[in-house]
Amino acid sequence: MDGKQVFILGLGLQSPRKLVGQNLDTLTKPSVLTLNVAADRGSLYLCACCGKPCPAHDFKALTWRHLIFFQHHCFITAQAPRTKCEKHGVHRINVPWARGGSKFTLLFEQALLMLAREMPVKACAEYVGVRVKRIWRVIQHYIGRVGRALLQMDLSELKVIGLDETASKRGHNYVTVFIDMDRSDKPVVFTTPGKETVKQFKTFLEGHEGKAENILEVVCDMSPAFLAAAKEELTEANVTIDWFHVVQLFTKALDDVRKAECKLRHMPKELRWAILKNADGPLTEKQIAALAELETSDLHTATAWYIKEKLRWIRKAETSNAARWRLSNFINYARNKLGYVDILEPVRVKLWKPWSATQKRYWNAGIQPTQMLAWKD
Repeated sequence: MDGKQVFILGLGLQSPRKLVGQNLDTLTKPSVLTLNVAADRGSLYLCACCGKPCPAHDFKALTWRHLIFFQHHCFITAQAPRTKCEKHGVHRINVPWARGGSKFTLLFEQALLMLAREMPVKACAEYVGVRVKRIWRVIQHYIGRVGRALLQMDLSELKVIGLDETASKRGHNYVTVFIDMDRSDKPVVFTTPGKETVKQFKTFLEGHEGKAENILEVVCDMSPAFLAAAKEELTEANVTIDWFHVVQLFTKALDDVRKAECKLRHMPKELRWAILKNADGPLTEKQIAALAELETSDLHTATAWYIKEKLRWIRKAETSNAARWRLSNFINYARNKLGYVDILEPVRVKLWKPWSATQKRYWNAGIQPTQMLAWKD
């Protein structure tokens, strides 16, 4: 495969367009690679208004900035035709590699948006060699598209939502993302913190053909603000907690038991981290030995650790009925193990919640498919 064929495949050129030349200028700093694309003048082109094949009226040479090729700045120069449609007259058609009116290719705009998300726009401009104002025009174009999509959003069928808080930039700057869990689309972002963000979403929902009473399930983490707001604003909804936070709940309780008991009895120092990991996870030799010693001991930390490990068994259930049975079995097992020992109180508190199991594999806020445990107060 020669170099020309590589460029043709990389650009995705199809008839009637073809690559007619390439030029690498190494005298400029940075060096510039220019790819010349031409179109056959006798071909028909689709009208930009109706899509009807029409003859070309004329051609104009246009240039677009493309992704960096190795260390060279890359530009595409092409003869862009205007079609002469019997119904709509003369119109410039869009090329497949760029949106209308833009001097950047779609892939280059995508790269700009990704860089602007991770660094200041000024730093992004210096890195790619583009003026700041041009990058802001790209950002504002896509923000405008999102805004128009939000105005047209129909939430009348929305029944299950997921929400999570994430940092928008350095420091304590957070946004809350809401998403339709049944279709994993239609994300909506609010900047109001805590309980107020759920109230703001409720107002947004009712303004887009939706009803708060139609929301039957809310998937979130264990934020007290989210849990309280869901109970107050979305009264018909069950609250579903993702598996990560359920395990985290019992793991913290286990660590609290260990901290209290290590003041009374000696424990291997490797046990501190060993009990926080899965028993079949990546453990060091000393951690494996510490767990083996724990299993043969009469420590209350061993009881709490057995309960934490038993919790993982629920997640392996293949059906909803099996998950419910395993959850019931786990609760009975844990209560029998705990008894009325004061030092095990942190674990006992977690069992007081009215847990129920569901096998729905939603995409949680961490964007990972998880099995859920849920409760409704």
